Order: sequence, then C-alpha cells, then structure tokens
Amino acid sequence: MHLSRAPIVEALIDLRVQPRLGAEIAMLDPLIAQLSDVYPKVDPIIVAQLLFQSPTGNDQASQTVSQSHTGQRLESKDGKYVLQLGTQSFTLSRLSPYETWDALLSESKVLWDLYRETMKPEAVQRVAVRYINRIELPLPFADFSEYLTAPPSVPKGLPELVSEYFSRVVISDPASKASIIFTQALEARNPAKPSLLPVIIDIDVFKQSAFAVNDNAYWQLLSTFHDLKNTAFFASLTPKTLETLK
Repeated sequence: MHLSRAPIVEALIDLRVQPRLGAEIAMLDPLIAQLSDVYPKVDPIIVAQLLFQSPTGNDQASQTVSQSHTGQRLESKDGKYVLQLGTQSFTLSRLSPYETWDALLSESKVLWDLYRETMKPEAVQRVAVRYINRIELPLPFADFSEYLTAPPSVPKGLPELVSEYFSRVVISDPASKASIIFTQALEARNPAKPSLLPVIIDIDVFKQSAFAVNDNAYWQLLSTFHDLKNTAFFASLTPKTLETLK
C-alpha cells in the first residue's frame, strides 16, 4: 500500500564489517574529500566513557573521562542524507521527507562501493534495515486499539489515561534467520499541538552472519528485510490509522 503521508522520520541501511588489519579512521580522509561536493558537512563521531572508582580506605572517590574518535558523520548538501563511516561500520540514513526504498538502496550501493574500495574490510558481519516512524494520533479517543493493533494494556479498574509507554519485542524470522526488533513508544506531546499524541514505531531488522565483501547476497537480504519491515509496520496499524496516512 502506498502512503502519500508516510510517517517515516528516518530510514537507514547499516553494514558492520570486520576491518582489515591496521585500519584507522584517517584512512577515510580520501573518501571524505571525494564526496565533499555532495556531502560537504563533516563532523567527528566521538564516544565518551566515564569511569567512576569508589573510595577504598583513605582514598577519595575518583572519576576518569576518556574519549575516542570512532568515525565521521557526513551530511548531504540538501540535508536529506546522513552517512556515518567508521573502521567497522557503514550507515546511510534517509531523513524526512522519505522518497523510496529503491532510492535509499541505490545511494547506499554507490557509497558502499567507495567505502569498500577505501577501507578494504575483510568481511561483512552484520546487515540491517531500520525504519523509525512517528504517527500523530488525534485526541481525544476512547482506546488505543482504535489506531494500534498492539496497544498499551491497562489493568481493569484503572483509568486509561496513559502518559508514558514503551514496548520492545524481539521476533525471529525462520525463513531469513533475521531478528526483528519492534519498538513502540509514546513521545512527549508538542505544546504547539496539544490535540495530537505522537507514537513512535521503530522497526529494526538485522542478521549477524559472515558475508564475503564482494558477495551480493547481503543486498538481496536487505531487500527481504525491507519487506519484513513493511509487514511489521502495516500489521501494527488499524485500517482507521492507515486511512489517515493515505
């Protein structure tokens, strides 16, 4: 079903690799320079760690903060794509407004070939497709089941005024051997839109395996993951909700 008002906030393709021996972040510099016309904005990806040590004997408590540079974040000139590159990771995100799966897949393949030639990873170890959706439900309504097929459940006798909700289910697909992480949560209401209740539906489909870098099997698998994502998404919404998104 085509949705002219698709609620996709972010769609991404993620590949995790086994880096070649001696791979470093600096090796990405030629690729970043090559992409500078299309992806001109570059920021480092920094991971910070805080180590806290409790006092022993006469010693005082201490804490140590360490930072490591794990990759580079590139943003396209139009702000619609974000590319994250590291020695062990390749992630391309398409932000709102979303176009099509074919467009995301095509851009990913072009950029992946450049990344593969630059970093020369040993193998692909994890492949994933993830879609984050944000749906605004009109208030008031009597029950979440009007809009969601897996709504929050409130014990009988309690008021159905749910202010916070978070659900995470991990499902195994026997055909593809993939895992599907289906997350559903309420988001804080926007004061400028008091009559709308935002619901996040986050669908992450992935598989950990060992693929040869030049093997096309993982691209075919990603298309299968996209189909699984669609199944999960449409199954999570009632016909009433889907009507509002057409």
